[in-house]
Amino acid sequence: MRFILCICLFLAASLAHAQFTYENLNVDYDGAIEFRNLRLVPIRARATFFDTTTNRGLTDLTNALTLQEAMATGQVRISDVGFGTVNSLVFENLSNRPILLLSGEVVTGGRQDRVIARDMILQPQSGERRVDVFCVEEGRWSGDKQYRYYHEASLHLRKIVDRDANQSKVWKEIKDENARDNVRTGTQAYTAHSDNRAYLQTENEYLSATVLDKFANPNNIVGVVGLTGGIVMGCDIFVSPEIFRREYNTTVYSYIDEALTYGMAISIAPFQVKNYLDQLLTNEVMQQRFLDQNGKIYRENGKVYHITTYESQR
Repeated sequence: MRFILCICLFLAASLAHAQFTYENLNVDYDGAIEFRNLRLVPIRARATFFDTTTNRGLTDLTNALTLQEAMATGQVRISDVGFGTVNSLVFENLSNRPILLLSGEVVTGGRQDRVIARDMILQPQSGERRVDVFCVEEGRWSGDKQYRYYHEASLHLRKIVDRDANQSKVWKEIKDENARDNVRTGTQAYTAHSDNRAYLQTENEYLSATVLDKFANPNNIVGVVGLTGGIVMGCDIFVSPEIFRREYNTTVYSYIDEALTYGMAISIAPFQVKNYLDQLLTNEVMQQRFLDQNGKIYRENGKVYHITTYESQR
């Protein structure tokens, strides 16, 4: 009996970890949308994906607030830790709903603009919690106390935040992107892109062409793969269509801004995209190996909520 119980527990654990694999996900190559230097391929949930979500108790985020929603409605308080503390902010969830924070989300204002350093869930009525951040505005340490939401950073910048976790490299990448995009700023602010009229106009054209409703049947999409030139830029996969739908409006900026700064006309062959995704979605062993080199996985209490990948290392 004990042996049978151990086998059942092993199988249950294996099923849980296999949630983000081909067994439960379908890459819809034919359903991709494309605009200029960007192609977005949807990743759709099979019926078994919802079964594993329900079985694992992962539906507790269906009523979660995004950071953008929480800031727009005054349901989160963000403040600086103290004078000279760059790589932490204090967050307090004032609502009765969890708030999902994503690595790469940028907030502007306060003493200097920051980018969130890791995914995390702020529980309802959380009290004050320190959140790891990086500065994305090297030349300022002054200003008002209020923070405002910007959007997700480019995939290049997100990768440095996630993989290198190095402030100097973050600042260098911002300088490189500002130079590439002809963005002028006295404080080396990443968010100064929004002050560049030509860049903003082009960015808005991409946004209009890649709204979620451009995908056929968006209701079962849980992720996207981004392509430009001859490369896979990366992908984001979320725990449910509901979470994906609400995070898409900020996450899509990562792919748009990457295509604007580093993109080229689409030339990647279908087999190259499949080879990339096979390493991620075939099974959990290959997936972990691939993520160790090219991405990250966000777990909370043993549950997987979000997978992010970047251009693979050659």
